[in-house]
Amino acid sequence: MTGAAVEINANVKGTEVVERRLTKMLRGVEDLEPLMDEIGGILVASTQHNFERGRAPDGTAWLPSERATNEGGQTLIDSGILLTSITHNADRDSVEVGSNMVYAGIHQFGGAAGRNGATKLPARPYLGISTGDAFEIEAAAEDYLAELAR
Repeated sequence: MTGAAVEINANVKGTEVVERRLTKMLRGVEDLEPLMDEIGGILVASTQHNFERGRAPDGTAWLPSERATNEGGQTLIDSGILLTSITHNADRDSVEVGSNMVYAGIHQFGGAAGRNGATKLPARPYLGISTGDAFEIEAAAEDYLAELAR
Protein backbone atom coordinates (compact mmCIF):
# COMPACT_ATOMS: atom_id res chain seq x y z
CA MET A 1 0.00 0.00 0.00
CA THR A 2 1.29 3.44 -0.79
CA GLY A 3 0.65 6.38 1.47
CA ALA A 4 -0.13 5.97 5.14
CA ALA A 5 -1.80 3.16 7.04
CA VAL A 6 -2.88 2.49 10.56
CA GLU A 7 -3.13 -1.02 11.92
CA ILE A 8 -4.94 -1.78 15.12
CA ASN A 9 -4.67 -5.13 16.86
CA ALA A 10 -6.75 -6.04 19.85
CA ASN A 11 -6.47 -8.95 22.18
CA VAL A 12 -9.85 -9.55 23.72
CA LYS A 13 -10.30 -12.05 26.49
CA GLY A 14 -13.17 -14.44 25.99
CA THR A 15 -13.00 -14.54 22.19
CA GLU A 16 -13.51 -18.29 22.37
CA VAL A 17 -17.09 -17.69 23.50
CA VAL A 18 -17.69 -15.29 20.61
CA GLU A 19 -16.15 -17.74 18.16
CA ARG A 20 -18.33 -20.60 19.45
CA ARG A 21 -21.47 -18.47 19.16
CA LEU A 22 -20.61 -17.32 15.66
CA THR A 23 -19.85 -20.88 14.59
CA LYS A 24 -23.17 -22.05 16.06
CA MET A 25 -25.01 -19.25 14.24
CA LEU A 26 -23.31 -19.99 10.93
CA ARG A 27 -24.11 -23.70 11.18
CA GLY A 28 -27.68 -22.88 12.12
CA VAL A 29 -28.27 -20.69 9.07
CA GLU A 30 -26.45 -23.06 6.72
CA ASP A 31 -28.85 -25.86 7.64
CA LEU A 32 -32.34 -24.54 8.38
CA GLU A 33 -33.97 -27.96 8.56
CA PRO A 34 -35.11 -27.54 12.19
CA LEU A 35 -36.79 -24.24 11.31
CA MET A 36 -38.25 -25.63 8.08
CA ASP A 37 -39.64 -28.60 10.03
CA GLU A 38 -41.30 -26.23 12.51
CA ILE A 39 -42.75 -24.15 9.66
CA GLY A 40 -44.06 -27.36 8.08
CA GLY A 41 -45.78 -28.27 11.35
CA ILE A 42 -47.35 -24.81 11.52
CA LEU A 43 -48.69 -25.12 7.97
CA VAL A 44 -49.99 -28.68 8.40
CA ALA A 45 -51.93 -27.62 11.51
CA SER A 46 -53.25 -24.54 9.70
CA THR A 47 -54.30 -26.63 6.68
CA GLN A 48 -56.15 -29.07 8.92
CA HIS A 49 -57.87 -26.10 10.53
CA ASN A 50 -58.89 -24.90 7.03
CA PHE A 51 -60.63 -28.24 6.50
CA GLU A 52 -62.48 -27.99 9.80
CA ARG A 53 -63.65 -24.45 9.00
CA GLY A 54 -64.40 -25.18 5.34
CA ARG A 55 -62.36 -22.17 4.30
CA ALA A 56 -59.40 -21.28 2.11
CA PRO A 57 -56.26 -19.86 3.75
CA ASP A 58 -57.46 -16.36 2.80
CA GLY A 59 -60.67 -16.96 4.79
CA THR A 60 -62.96 -17.45 1.78
CA ALA A 61 -65.63 -20.08 2.45
CA TRP A 62 -65.62 -23.09 0.15
CA LEU A 63 -68.64 -23.73 -1.98
CA PRO A 64 -70.39 -26.61 -0.14
CA SER A 65 -70.17 -29.94 -1.92
CA GLU A 66 -73.31 -31.71 -3.04
CA ARG A 67 -72.43 -34.68 -0.83
CA ALA A 68 -71.98 -32.50 2.26
CA THR A 69 -75.23 -30.69 1.58
CA ASN A 70 -77.20 -33.92 1.04
CA GLU A 71 -75.68 -35.81 3.96
CA GLY A 72 -75.20 -32.94 6.38
CA GLY A 73 -71.44 -33.48 6.43
CA GLN A 74 -68.50 -31.22 5.80
CA THR A 75 -67.10 -30.37 2.39
CA LEU A 76 -63.86 -32.27 1.62
CA ILE A 77 -64.29 -34.33 4.79
CA ASP A 78 -66.08 -37.56 3.95
CA SER A 79 -63.75 -40.37 4.92
CA GLY A 80 -61.15 -37.92 6.26
CA ILE A 81 -58.42 -39.44 4.11
CA LEU A 82 -57.48 -36.20 2.36
CA LEU A 83 -57.44 -34.32 5.66
CA THR A 84 -55.20 -36.87 7.39
CA SER A 85 -52.91 -37.15 4.36
CA ILE A 86 -51.65 -33.58 4.75
CA THR A 87 -48.00 -33.73 5.72
CA HIS A 88 -44.74 -31.88 5.23
CA ASN A 89 -41.18 -32.62 4.14
CA ALA A 90 -38.42 -30.32 5.35
CA ASP A 91 -34.83 -30.05 4.26
CA ARG A 92 -31.99 -27.62 4.88
CA ASP A 93 -33.53 -24.69 3.00
CA SER A 94 -37.18 -25.43 2.17
CA VAL A 95 -40.36 -27.15 3.23
CA GLU A 96 -43.11 -28.78 1.19
CA VAL A 97 -46.64 -29.10 2.53
CA GLY A 98 -49.29 -31.14 0.77
CA SER A 99 -50.89 -34.50 0.14
CA ASN A 100 -49.87 -37.49 -1.93
CA MET A 101 -53.50 -38.38 -2.68
CA VAL A 102 -54.14 -38.46 -6.44
CA TYR A 103 -57.28 -36.33 -6.05
CA ALA A 104 -55.66 -33.65 -3.85
CA GLY A 105 -54.93 -31.35 -6.77
CA ILE A 106 -58.44 -31.37 -8.22
CA HIS A 107 -59.84 -30.23 -4.88
CA GLN A 108 -57.20 -27.52 -4.47
CA PHE A 109 -57.45 -26.12 -8.01
CA GLY A 110 -60.82 -27.37 -9.29
CA GLY A 111 -61.44 -28.80 -12.75
CA ALA A 112 -63.01 -31.67 -14.63
CA ALA A 113 -63.30 -34.96 -12.77
CA GLY A 114 -65.08 -38.27 -13.07
CA ARG A 115 -65.67 -40.38 -16.14
CA ASN A 116 -64.73 -38.39 -19.26
CA GLY A 117 -64.42 -35.26 -17.10
CA ALA A 118 -68.19 -35.06 -16.80
CA THR A 119 -68.13 -33.52 -13.31
CA LYS A 120 -66.83 -29.99 -12.82
CA LEU A 121 -65.43 -29.43 -9.34
CA PRO A 122 -64.91 -25.89 -8.06
CA ALA A 123 -61.56 -24.98 -6.56
CA ARG A 124 -61.56 -25.39 -2.80
CA PRO A 125 -58.08 -24.22 -1.84
CA TYR A 126 -56.93 -25.68 1.44
CA LEU A 127 -53.17 -25.22 1.01
CA GLY A 128 -51.56 -21.83 1.38
CA ILE A 129 -50.30 -19.32 3.90
CA SER A 130 -52.77 -17.16 5.75
CA THR A 131 -51.93 -13.84 7.36
CA GLY A 132 -51.93 -15.58 10.73
CA ASP A 133 -49.59 -18.27 9.38
CA ALA A 134 -47.19 -15.59 8.16
CA PHE A 135 -47.03 -14.04 11.64
CA GLU A 136 -46.52 -17.46 13.24
CA ILE A 137 -43.76 -18.34 10.74
CA GLU A 138 -42.06 -14.99 11.35
CA ALA A 139 -42.16 -15.59 15.12
CA ALA A 140 -40.74 -19.10 14.66
CA ALA A 141 -37.89 -17.69 12.54
CA GLU A 142 -37.16 -15.00 15.11
CA ASP A 143 -37.11 -17.58 17.92
CA TYR A 144 -34.85 -19.86 15.88
CA LEU A 145 -32.36 -17.06 15.20
CA ALA A 146 -32.47 -15.88 18.80
CA GLU A 147 -31.68 -19.40 19.98
CA LEU A 148 -28.71 -19.52 17.62
CA ALA A 149 -27.36 -16.31 19.15
CA ARG A 150 -27.40 -17.79 22.68
